[in-house]
Amino acid sequence: MDAKSKANQILQELGYDFRAFTIEGFVRHVGETSGREIITIPWAMPPMLFGAWISDEEPREYIFYRNDVSGIHQIHIQLHELSHFLFGHPTLQINQKLIADMVAGQASFPFAGLPRLRSPNKNTIETEAETLASLIQKQVIQNSQLDRLTHFSAEGNLADYLKALGGT
Repeated sequence: MDAKSKANQILQELGYDFRAFTIEGFVRHVGETSGREIITIPWAMPPMLFGAWISDEEPREYIFYRNDVSGIHQIHIQLHELSHFLFGHPTLQINQKLIADMVAGQASFPFAGLPRLRSPNKNTIETEAETLASLIQKQVIQNSQLDRLTHFSAEGNLADYLKALGGT
């Protein structure tokens, strides 16, 4: 089955009402559906890394996303990382103490341990995650909720996002 077919199947199984989309509500729905708590954390990511997803030994997932990009880009990053989770891609397993120490600045983020960064299937994994994130965004747009993708914060808007991508 190709990435788009798999992504459509995952989206259908979620049964989410995109007419009521908010990123917080969507993350909560995925967490409730999967039986896992999903925590999103804005983070000062290293250069060339925009997001990361890691699992806790507790029924908890952490999605880190770059905090210095436009709001629409932050939402896309969260959807992309959430898509890795929904596809069941491999990720780093950590314990709650390490995550607490990382957030408190007492431990470094274990970037080198992320399977995504060293996987021989990186292209396939990234294509799947990007496909599902794009289908989610398409559902939001089709359900007249474009403003939910473009109004993340007072500073983040579509023009800023396009400018960052090199558009005018």
